[in-house]
Amino acid sequence: MTKKLCTVLLTALAASPVLMAQEPACCGADCASFAPKKGQWEVSLMLGKSNAFYNENNTYLLPNITTKGSSIGLPNGGVPGQNSGIGSGYLNHYLQIDGFNGNSLVNILGVQGKYFWQDCWSVSFSGGLNIGVTPQKNYVEPTILDQDKAGDVTMELPSQKYINATATNNWYVNVGMERYFKTGNKRIFPYVGVQAGFQMARVETREPYTGKMINLDDYSSTVAPALGADVSGDLVEEQVYIPAGKIGQMFGIKGAAVAGVEYDLMPGMFLALEFQPVSYRYDVIQIAPQGFDHYNLNHHNIKVFDMPTLRIGFRF
Repeated sequence: MTKKLCTVLLTALAASPVLMAQEPACCGADCASFAPKKGQWEVSLMLGKSNAFYNENNTYLLPNITTKGSSIGLPNGGVPGQNSGIGSGYLNHYLQIDGFNGNSLVNILGVQGKYFWQDCWSVSFSGGLNIGVTPQKNYVEPTILDQDKAGDVTMELPSQKYINATATNNWYVNVGMERYFKTGNKRIFPYVGVQAGFQMARVETREPYTGKMINLDDYSSTVAPALGADVSGDLVEEQVYIPAGKIGQMFGIKGAAVAGVEYDLMPGMFLALEFQPVSYRYDVIQIAPQGFDHYNLNHHNIKVFDMPTLRIGFRF
């Protein structure tokens, strides 16, 4: 990954005809047009790995409850008699926490905005929101149209599968402050700063009428019979015993130091390489089946040299 970033930066630098200009650089209105000035805005596209659970498939947060042998927790959790739970404490996969090499230049993290409230001092903001809603659809039993003398079905209308009502809500927001510094090259501006962020992912489902039934004679699971069929035994809907509503969510709070360098390709357009020298993140996972107590998990993560990010954008 480091080689890829270096290749992109060297290619961009080689394209500039005044790369080797060594005119003194500074910040403010009296300096070269490349320097950030008070009152300017900066908008950039971020490329790399976000380590965020924004836009991810979070269905593993939903509890899997049946009439027999149910358990609540993450898929890799320990269950007596089923698995040893050796990996039950490893949550990085669910929290989207990767190493320094888990990166890609083709992955778009989002858009970052900055405002220079003083010469060489900026405040930054980035965020995103992804909401999805799926209305429910009830199960429709098949309808028997004709039977032979032996009672076997010879013609029937097909059943219609049910769809769970589902709502997902994923979002994140980051705010920060940066200080830019002068160098011997009027196009190069290193900077350092701090950043704080919050992210959340929530998925909620509710089953409609599913056609799943419980036979009270032997408490076995079955499917609702076709309309017009002979029914043996006393059948009740499975939702009498299993809650229809399920909720899962996780949220994370992060604080980090930020360091990077911007290279101005031309007045108003720049390329930047950024990373976090040190960061701390606290995450909580909650699984909440209807009618039961919440299943809570906590996680702490401290990283050194995290989130290498390539930014390309405009300053105006």
